Amino acid sequence: MDLKLVFRLLGMLGMAFSLVILIPLIASFIIDQEHMIVFLGTLCISLVISGIFLFYGARKTKQRLRIREAFAVVGCGWLMVCILGSLPYLLNGTMDPITAIFESVSGFTTTGVTTSKSFQDFPVSILVWRCLTHWCGGIGVIMLFIIIMPQMNSGTGYLLNAEMPGSVIEHTLPRIKESAMLIFTIYVFLTAVEIILFIFGGVSVPQSINLALATMATGGFSYYNDSLISFNSVYVEIIAVVFMLISSINFSLYYKIWRSDWTAIMEDAEHKYYLSLLAIAACLITIDLYWSGYFSSIMQSARHGLFQAISISTTTGFASDDFNKWPSFSRFILLLLMFIGGCSGSTAGGIKIYRIIVLIKASWSELLRTLHPKIVYSIKIRNKPVEPEVVGSIMRFFFLYILVFMVLTILISLTGLSLMDSIGVIAACLSSVGPAFSIVGPTTTYGDISLFGRLISICAMLLGRLEIFTLLVIMRLAFWRNKQNW
Repeated sequence: MDLKLVFRLLGMLGMAFSLVILIPLIASFIIDQEHMIVFLGTLCISLVISGIFLFYGARKTKQRLRIREAFAVVGCGWLMVCILGSLPYLLNGTMDPITAIFESVSGFTTTGVTTSKSFQDFPVSILVWRCLTHWCGGIGVIMLFIIIMPQMNSGTGYLLNAEMPGSVIEHTLPRIKESAMLIFTIYVFLTAVEIILFIFGGVSVPQSINLALATMATGGFSYYNDSLISFNSVYVEIIAVVFMLISSINFSLYYKIWRSDWTAIMEDAEHKYYLSLLAIAACLITIDLYWSGYFSSIMQSARHGLFQAISISTTTGFASDDFNKWPSFSRFILLLLMFIGGCSGSTAGGIKIYRIIVLIKASWSELLRTLHPKIVYSIKIRNKPVEPEVVGSIMRFFFLYILVFMVLTILISLTGLSLMDSIGVIAACLSSVGPAFSIVGPTTTYGDISLFGRLISICAMLLGRLEIFTLLVIMRLAFWRNKQNW
């Protein structure tokens, strides 16, 4: 393990964080100057910590970045950024350390939940910071770092692979840093377009910015505790639906479209499976809402059924209606969508639709082998074979995902939550959805969760955002031993 290289990169990441903190600092100077000290204090602490890392880090401008150092930078980098991101909440004097870290992790992991009973408790500059953490977490803190960092030979790809394990960006684009910059440009452009569309629909500028940042990050932060219910606007819901879908599809497709490669849309099978799944889920929920009499109008049922299916599946977590009161069948469909999530290489969380398709095909192949032991059956996605190593990796990920879900559910149930509440909280945090059912429904907050429960939720959010492996790997003592040959 080249710790000096890891320290240097963590120091540079801290410097990048310091640049981001300038935005809410400027906002506090313009809007609420009494809170400037909060962000000045955060900036100073961030610069000191970054300076310490840089002082002990390597002095060479170019070094070989191996996969071991990449995992260390991504795992420790996320932990460092989330802790630094909690400082504004902590220095504001309204939260204890665990709650402040919870708010920070919720933002950066795009889970989009809060422990506050009312957003009126936050000053405007803190609200700006919340939105910003959401947006940065959506595109990926490490991906933003790759854009501004010096080229680390060929090892930069390891950082992107560890940051976005489901992504195929590094396999489709020739140069990692330039590709990350282009993806970031597309992300900024789509965010700007969405802001303009919200303003055009009569939404105030601050709320338009908030909604756009939250939607593109598939996060779900809103100015209101009841999400989008207070807007009661079909126009707002339509814009949110469109951009939630855009954000939950692999961003590599947008790069190819940017390069006029329109055939990529036809060749990519994942988004077709994904849209088909959403259509089926929306239809089932619509029928259930109308048939059960929850809504008297089929149009109302379709409006809220479609919106909620897309919102949960993209792991955004916006709500157009209190789905906590919906019939059991509809809520069960939403729970399944939480686990499945969006497409690989997107800002959405969850297991990802590509893995689900491979798992289904792998299960089918095993069934065929049971019936015909000598059969040779290869798993294909749109006539392209999936390598056995990839299938094995997906199976290991799925097993770990379910195991982590079970362990965390048991742990949080020790706080006194019911079984269904425990399942809902962990499912929502692990998949980065945020709102779930009962005690943490779309119109409530995590304020009633105990401090131990918030710690468990923090672990679930981080594990879900880093897709299990990265965080678990750096927790092994063997990972940090210099004698280990990686």
